[in-house]
Amino acid sequence: MPLLESVRALAPYLQSWLEYQRDLARVPGVQVAVRVGGELAASFALGVANEATGEALTPRHLFRIASHSKTFTATAVFQLLEAGIVRLDDPAGHWLPELEGSPAAAMTVRELLGHQSGINRDGADSDYWQQLHPFPDRAALVELCRARSVFPANQHFKYSNMGYSLLGLIVEAASRQSYEEYIAAHITGPLGLANLGPELPAAREPELAAGHSGRLAGNDARRVLPSSDTRAMAAATGFYGTAEDVTAYLSAHAMGRSELLSDASKRLMQRRESEVTRPTRRWYGLGFILDEVNGRPLVGHSGGFPGHITQSWLDPRSGLAVSVLTNCLGGPATEWATNLVKLIDVAVKTPDKEQTDAPGLDLDSFTGRYATDWGVYDVVNLNGRLVSLSPQGDPGLSVTELTVVDADTLSPAPEAGFGAVGEPFRFQRDAAGGVEWVRQGGGRSWPVAAYRARVGLPALG
Repeated sequence: MPLLESVRALAPYLQSWLEYQRDLARVPGVQVAVRVGGELAASFALGVANEATGEALTPRHLFRIASHSKTFTATAVFQLLEAGIVRLDDPAGHWLPELEGSPAAAMTVRELLGHQSGINRDGADSDYWQQLHPFPDRAALVELCRARSVFPANQHFKYSNMGYSLLGLIVEAASRQSYEEYIAAHITGPLGLANLGPELPAAREPELAAGHSGRLAGNDARRVLPSSDTRAMAAATGFYGTAEDVTAYLSAHAMGRSELLSDASKRLMQRRESEVTRPTRRWYGLGFILDEVNGRPLVGHSGGFPGHITQSWLDPRSGLAVSVLTNCLGGPATEWATNLVKLIDVAVKTPDKEQTDAPGLDLDSFTGRYATDWGVYDVVNLNGRLVSLSPQGDPGLSVTELTVVDADTLSPAPEAGFGAVGEPFRFQRDAAGGVEWVRQGGGRSWPVAAYRARVGLPALG
């Protein structure tokens, strides 16, 4: 089955799989979109937009996508490169004479794009990230950027919002437009994206999913955080959007798409410019975080803003784009977005089975979420084949292929492991054919609703 149809068929389970994790992690809300080749394959929102009011989250709510902004700024720079206006080896001082006499004046466009300039991350006073004072305006930003470099250029990958804020000023100087005007005219406008922009307009504040604080202890209540204007730092961290519009934008960075950039420019942006070793090993290009999952190359970006944590990925070869937006600090958006890609791979990469399913049986009669005192597992119909897996963490680590033996028995694929590997799943059914319980490895599990009733837990809403 083609990737687009596979993801569309998988979409209801993607939602169920993520809702289990959202609820367990006590994340207020999460918004998700998946596209293939620019076509929307899945879109859903789970939980609430605001814990204080209980307002339900929808796919229309806006999120602050923060450092996703860097991909837009890099795209703008490369458009100006293609137009012959800017060069990668231009020093920042060429476009920003107010930097004269500071180390920042000699930092090149390429060094700023790849976080190799050595400039500080957020300036000498970055308590704007804790909303203790406003984000810097242009004059304050330039003054912060005049500080001594932390590292010599090209010594270490050193992530910097200051550096990308300078790139935003370079875009303005080179294009003779405001940053907001340039983005609207050359990126979001041509793509027809009305729910994506470099700074949230005051009139659209009611559409914003409220940001929530992190928790210092497990039982702490989350606080609803106010919104912030990023002012002169919009090019580094100011963008807002929906998951649907973010994936539509990212899709335009797939190879073969020409709306924003040539493939030559995209290859340079998506090439490994720097190795990153903390917190995990991955790479950075010129405006994109780079990773690899199951041999699938991924480019994209994370974003952290007061109250919002976000992550989006694109496979530039297949056009698979995934965006996960959460509305709390500590929201595991990167983990969830990466594991969504892994779950999609589980669904589309069908292994060879030693046995074939018994004919004439409804696979969906086996599916469901089953609970024991030790937790839950799912039996899932993945486009015509059954698997069991955990609805939490990396699905590739828990997935087991199942073969239908008869109307009440599933046989797991042989493998080496600590669980009840190789032992059949035997289904006990009621008179109507519904599952009462499943025995596997000697122990029983029950459909979640039945298990909750059995142990005295309230029914789920």
